[in-house]
Amino acid sequence: MLQRKLTLVEIGVGALPSPSPPAPRYSTWFPVAYRPPEVPTVDGVVPNPVADGVLIEWNPVDQAGVIYVIERGPSPQGPWTEIYRTVETRYLYSDGSGTKWWFRITPTVRGKPGSGSVVEATPSPTTSDLIEQQQRLAKEIADRIEGDAVEAAARADGLADAARDLLAEAALRQQGVSDAMEAITQEAQHRADGDLNERLAREAAITLEAETRQSDVESLSRALSEIVAGSGTQFDSRKIWYFDTTAEGWTGNGSDPTVIDGWLRPVNGTEAPWVQSPPALEIDGSAYRFAKLRVKRVGTPVWNGYLQWITAEDQNWDVDKRAPIPQPLWDDHGVATVDVVDIAWWPGEVDAVRLQFGDEQAVANYFMVDWVAIGRPTPGAGVALVQEEARARVAGDVAEASKRETLAAQLRGDYEGTDLSQVATGLFAAERDARVSADEASATAIEILQARMPVGDGPLATEASVTEERQARADGDSANAEAIGRVSARMPAGDGAVASAEALDAVSARVEETEDGVRAVGDRTSSLEAQMTYKHAGDRDWNAGDRNVYAGVKTWQSVIVQGDKATAKQVESVRAELGEFEASATRSIEVIATEQAAQAVQVQHLGVELDGKASADYVEEISARVEVTEQGIEAVTGQLTSVKAEVDGKASAQVVQGMEARVVQTEGGLAQVMAKAFLHLIADAGNGPLVGGMELGNDGNVVSLRFLTNSMEIVAPNGASEGMEWRNGYLRIWKGAAQRIIGPGFGANGDNLIDYFGPNVGAAAASKTNAMMWMDANGSAYFGGQLSAGILRNAVQTTTTQTIGTELVNGPFATNGRVRTVTVSFTRRHERVQTTLGPSGFVAGAGQNTARVDIYRKIGNNAESLWQVLNVGGSVNIMNEPDGADRAVSNWGGSFTVNDTSPSSETMQYRAVISGFTAQDVTHTSGTFQQQTITQSLAVISVEN
Repeated sequence: MLQRKLTLVEIGVGALPSPSPPAPRYSTWFPVAYRPPEVPTVDGVVPNPVADGVLIEWNPVDQAGVIYVIERGPSPQGPWTEIYRTVETRYLYSDGSGTKWWFRITPTVRGKPGSGSVVEATPSPTTSDLIEQQQRLAKEIADRIEGDAVEAAARADGLADAARDLLAEAALRQQGVSDAMEAITQEAQHRADGDLNERLAREAAITLEAETRQSDVESLSRALSEIVAGSGTQFDSRKIWYFDTTAEGWTGNGSDPTVIDGWLRPVNGTEAPWVQSPPALEIDGSAYRFAKLRVKRVGTPVWNGYLQWITAEDQNWDVDKRAPIPQPLWDDHGVATVDVVDIAWWPGEVDAVRLQFGDEQAVANYFMVDWVAIGRPTPGAGVALVQEEARARVAGDVAEASKRETLAAQLRGDYEGTDLSQVATGLFAAERDARVSADEASATAIEILQARMPVGDGPLATEASVTEERQARADGDSANAEAIGRVSARMPAGDGAVASAEALDAVSARVEETEDGVRAVGDRTSSLEAQMTYKHAGDRDWNAGDRNVYAGVKTWQSVIVQGDKATAKQVESVRAELGEFEASATRSIEVIATEQAAQAVQVQHLGVELDGKASADYVEEISARVEVTEQGIEAVTGQLTSVKAEVDGKASAQVVQGMEARVVQTEGGLAQVMAKAFLHLIADAGNGPLVGGMELGNDGNVVSLRFLTNSMEIVAPNGASEGMEWRNGYLRIWKGAAQRIIGPGFGANGDNLIDYFGPNVGAAAASKTNAMMWMDANGSAYFGGQLSAGILRNAVQTTTTQTIGTELVNGPFATNGRVRTVTVSFTRRHERVQTTLGPSGFVAGAGQNTARVDIYRKIGNNAESLWQVLNVGGSVNIMNEPDGADRAVSNWGGSFTVNDTSPSSETMQYRAVISGFTAQDVTHTSGTFQQQTITQSLAVISVEN
């Protein structure tokens, strides 16, 4: 049957007692939902490039169960791709691509992520890729240097061509002016020849003619006359000093005078700043009583000039032998020529003279003298036929006046013809003209002097002429002035040869109104030439052998000024030619100033040539520029120099060097600087150019130096007992009897060495058999010799606190009797850490960190003796952090190196003992600290070379 449970009532116990209220009972806990802590950001993320990749490391997050998620993205903003998860604090990423990536490291704890830290990294390519990349980079560097060299050489060649063009331009300018002057001379000569031939039948004549005409629209007056006259004087110098480069023996009061650009400057002084000539002049005072000098005044010095002298008999400088020099009239440049006449120094012989121009010479106010001459005036005379024609005319609104003079003389001998080239003649012709109209005024003056001897069997035929033309013109919108002078001499030398010399000077000034405003232009061309031309010069038949000879100097100067630009330019050229050989030198200087920039450029060229067969050139360009641009201010200066030799286009050698300095200042105050220099050597032996050289650069942050060379040697100036060389890919360093070689391509065949240390036998004779140490390209290595051994009697470990009594024994070991380098070092570090946070901290107390180490030496079986003492110092570093652990670090450290020169073939032993130790007190204000770490090291090293 089914049984059931019985109640207490049913079994007769009785009714249940009435319930009473239960006493309250309270719990001591309350259930709270779990909330994980905030996961902090990973800090200290550092990418470290390693072989074939990049190693990313970071500081650990101080939470249990942290997992780091590594993601990769193409930019700092992503998108991100998870690539790895790790519990370590480092990750090695390698794809061998060399591509730049961004990596985000995010810590997660129990699935809750923290904030990610992003870092940029570029995984290194693989080793093979790196090798290929380095080879490619090296080639790019070499190609760039070669390209720079070729570009610099081309620029230098272009400068040489430009210099030749300037030479040709100067020659064209000079030739044009010379041809114009020759035409003027020929015109005057033909006119004079006609006058002389017309008067062959007359013995003497005086002609006077006058004409006057007046009408309602014209007024004319004309006069013609002929006379004979001529006289002149000149200065004959007995002594003259030019002071071109030196003082020529002149002295001063207290100190010798100086020479500045051909001017003699007395020294500064407030008492008698005179200058004195050399002694023993031996000038006859009765014959030479005149002095001439050219003086320049700078600033506003006060004039007090005098000339003083001594004679051979009277050597006293006194006021009796003194002549005042009146103050001259100074020109716009402060220059004047002074004459001192009838000097009362006769009848004695003048021995020396003194000149004084003012009572004092100062830095900004002083006198200088260009030249000094002592001499006398001498008479000269000449006779010529003078034909003079003058005319004045007014017609309508034009007024004109002209005058023409002709002086002609001839010596005919028995010649009765009309060809004046067969007689000796002298000619002076002058023509002046002035003209004024309603809108223009002009004036012209022409003067010609000519002397000529006949050709034929008589005296050698010669011809000399001086031609001058001056012209001025002004109208409503321009003004022009021009002056040209030419001096020439010519002489036929027989066999068709002609020798000639010519000097030319042409000056022009022009002011005009243009579309861009008023412009002022000045121009000057001057030349000096001498040449010998032969009839058959240049012939290649049986007449060959004649050679033209030429020498010339040409100068061209130009200045231009207008509203927004100023330009000045000067070209100088010198050329000499003899047959197939030619030499020339050209220099060009140009300066330009505008509203935004200023620039100066100088180009110089020296060249020699053998009729296209061989040539040698020197070219130099110097430039400087300052410019204001939209970006800021830029200042640049540089120099380019080239020397080049070439033979028939088959072989050439060239050296190009340059330097440049550049500074750019922006409006924001930022500055960019660059200084660089280079030296390129280019040689072509017929197989194409070979380029070498060096480049040096400095951008204010990094200085770089690159060489392009097959070999480099540095040898000490002591008989080559030490030095260094680099060639064929290896580096060799030597001193005395030892050498070290690193790199491939040296040594005995088959050894395949890449590193060598041994006797100084050179690179070719280096081998494994004579090496003390070697490594080869196969990875094998060898070290020969002896290593020092040490025995630590009482070990010093990082946990020990033992100081005094610790000892270290090095040896005994065998020696070769050479010098031993002994190094003894002692270090100790005691770190204390208090991890409890609070305002307390470590405090340094009394005392100091010191230690003493005694070093004993024992030779063979001899007794041990004290040899050296090492005294060690130290410090205490305290780092108290209010929100972190407090740290106090005590340090001891010291070492020395001594050469033990004691000769010995016996065993050696060194023993180091810590015999003294003190420590500065360090306490924590809380009374205690939780952690401490002590490390200590004692070392003895002996090295025998």
